[in-house]
Amino acid sequence: MNRKRDTLLDITGGVGSDLGLSIAGIDVDVVRGHEHLWSARPCVFVFNHQSKLDPILVMKLLRGGFTGVAKKEAKNVPGFGQLFQLAGVAFVERGNTEQAKAAMQPAVDKVREEGVSLVIAPEGTRSATPRLGRFKKGPFHIAMQAEVPMVPIVIRNAGEVMWRGAQMLRPGTVEIVVLPPVDTSAWAVETIDDHVEEVRGMFVETLEDWPRNGLLELDR
Repeated sequence: MNRKRDTLLDITGGVGSDLGLSIAGIDVDVVRGHEHLWSARPCVFVFNHQSKLDPILVMKLLRGGFTGVAKKEAKNVPGFGQLFQLAGVAFVERGNTEQAKAAMQPAVDKVREEGVSLVIAPEGTRSATPRLGRFKKGPFHIAMQAEVPMVPIVIRNAGEVMWRGAQMLRPGTVEIVVLPPVDTSAWAVETIDDHVEEVRGMFVETLEDWPRNGLLELDR
């Protein structure tokens, strides 16, 4: 109605993800830390990556006011590829460090100059197993350069409803914990490895000591 692209994207991402997940019979339960989705914006949101479903989960959680980083192949995904391009997502070619840095610079500028948050999976690609993969340094350099906090989004059970390589969704519940914002103001290039391990350790600890007991119930 008001011809604003950002408003269109926010509505499409938020409402579209709500509708799609509802039709698929997938519930999203933020069991702890819902307030951290809003308390530190702009920021760099990082999430563990198990499923093709993860970007849709993130859109449902964040509603709007963010852009992201995705592998180059995602540009060709019907529907979502076009939406990602409209949202200014940075498409990077895996294994090409120089191209990745150049592609991410506009996203960094949006965080610093426009107050738009950035969403990125520090594992870089979906895990081959439920075990958390190694974290790349890129998201940590971005948070440091943009001078914004980092907010970890820990996803549990996404692989149960749509595992890596699967083409079908299974009804069920995905649980989410959003951890408190991590202050990056004292980070330095010389200590970046320490910060990577610190944040990854938060994911490991949360997944191992989940705040709610009980197994995922799937409709069979």
